[in-house]
Amino acid sequence: MTASEGDGNGWVVSAGGDRRWGRFGAAGLLLRAADPTDPDTPLVLLQHRAVWTASGDTWALPGGARDSYEDAPRAALRETEEEAEIRPADVVVRAEVVTSRMPGTVWHRPGLDMRHAAEMLRRLRPDQRHDEEPDESGADAAGSDAAGSGADAAGSGTDAAGADAAAGAVRRPRVLPPLVQESPDSVEWTYTTVIADAPRALETVPNNESLELRWVPETRVADLPLMPAFAQAWAGGLRSEPVELVVDVANVLGSRPDGWWRDRAGATGRLLDELGAGMPRTLELPPSTGRPSPTEPPAPAAEPHVRAAAFGWVARAHAVIEGAARAAEHSGPFVVHRAPGSGDDAIVDLATELDGGPRRVVVVTADRGLRDRLPGNVLVVGPRTLLG
Repeated sequence: MTASEGDGNGWVVSAGGDRRWGRFGAAGLLLRAADPTDPDTPLVLLQHRAVWTASGDTWALPGGARDSYEDAPRAALRETEEEAEIRPADVVVRAEVVTSRMPGTVWHRPGLDMRHAAEMLRRLRPDQRHDEEPDESGADAAGSDAAGSGADAAGSGTDAAGADAAAGAVRRPRVLPPLVQESPDSVEWTYTTVIADAPRALETVPNNESLELRWVPETRVADLPLMPAFAQAWAGGLRSEPVELVVDVANVLGSRPDGWWRDRAGATGRLLDELGAGMPRTLELPPSTGRPSPTEPPAPAAEPHVRAAAFGWVARAHAVIEGAARAAEHSGPFVVHRAPGSGDDAIVDLATELDGGPRRVVVVTADRGLRDRLPGNVLVVGPRTLLG
């Protein structure tokens, strides 16, 4: 089937009658931005849904149905641009996670198409019969009717042949094309939450699907009357926790064969500037590793077959450099630690010092030996998590 704009509109319906919007699934954008008054707590863009929408008068993420030719990030960014006038070029996608699934056996395509519009316009014409339409297959009956009514047609001054042809056709009830189309094909509906960051709390312009768009401190999201599906996903792994990042710069630098060995200090400075340009930021953490806040109740179990996710908000970042890289210059957000000796020793000492503080400590390295030396509560992620 040739893809067309808006071909994702429609319902996926389960065998039990539950409905989900989006023939090809749906996607929403979880957009975070730094709060200048509280570096540890990002702002989250929420949409107060219009009353006429599904689960209206609740709060959720901008988003909607995916079209057949879209992946989840493209759909989420398009919907956010339509509903909030935030341009895709102004945000950085960090991750995506399926937060809801439902098997379906039928899909419904509601609404009025051009066939219905044409039929209604035809019925407004007073010279047309509205309950029947001729059947071309009734030629024999048409001839018989024409013979029986020819005198009347002649007496009235009309063209007998034309009148007989029109009146003599076998007629059948006119059936209006259905407003709802059904398919027995099995599908799996999914909702994908796309995680992204904005450089600041961007201005928004709501369309008719929103009562309001608001940047909400992350710790206050659960205080709002949330859309039920979003409330479950939010409690099940979409929330972030403040992170103190420690980067093994030598290891990250070595993961990119871009000629860094020719000028280690210069390459280190460029790497830190590149990474610093995206700070503060969301960081995807290994599943099921986020520490629950002692002030919050335990999160409910995630929906079956939905991958649990955990995210960190990088509030502070440290870069440990060693050897020739110690001459690197950086004026960005990283706190630079110039190790006098072994970089690994310096990272272990720093992570141990930070562990137990107000932020979760995350070390970026692919060095297994270093990982084994770190305190047990310190998380380790590979360079790809940071580099994207």
